[in-house]
Formats: sequence, C-alpha cells, structure tokens
Amino acid sequence: MVDEHKLKELKDRIETAKSSNTPNTKKNKESGAGFGFKISTEIIAALVVGVGIGLIVDKYLGTKPFGLIIFFIFGALAGFLNVYRVMRRIEKQ
Repeated sequence: MVDEHKLKELKDRIETAKSSNTPNTKKNKESGAGFGFKISTEIIAALVVGVGIGLIVDKYLGTKPFGLIIFFIFGALAGFLNVYRVMRRIEKQ
C-alpha cells in the first residue's frame, strides 16, 4: 500500500508545479484605447514639431508657404516612421 503522507506530498508538489507553470495572461498587455492614444500622440507630436519648424523657417527666411509645407511633410513622415517603429517593437513581443 502507498503511504498516505507520500501521496499528499506528491499532490502538493503537483499543485505547486501547476501554479508556477500557468502563464500570466495580463503580462505586458495594453488596452486598445491606450494603444490608440500612444499611436495618435506619436503622429500629432511629429506634425506639431514639423509645423513649428516650418513656421520659424518661413519667418526668418521669408519663404512664406514653402517652409511650412516642406516641414509639414517631414513631420508627417517622421510621425509615420515612429508608428512603424512602435508596431515593430510590439510585434517582437
């Protein structure tokens, strides 16, 4: 016959192993709203910086709409590049 003490000890060890091997599903999970806010912030910040630099260039060089247009495009490209980098980082996780 099997000793009841050894059987209880085996059950306890099995339960401990099961609890330590269960994956943590909430680990590094971001909500959809938080992710959307992060992406929109990346794009808007890059556009604001691009427009700001464009306005400053136009003011000091006297090239009224061209600096704004060029740096708006640069800001948009920088924003989408940042979004691409964030998506690649999330994809690796």
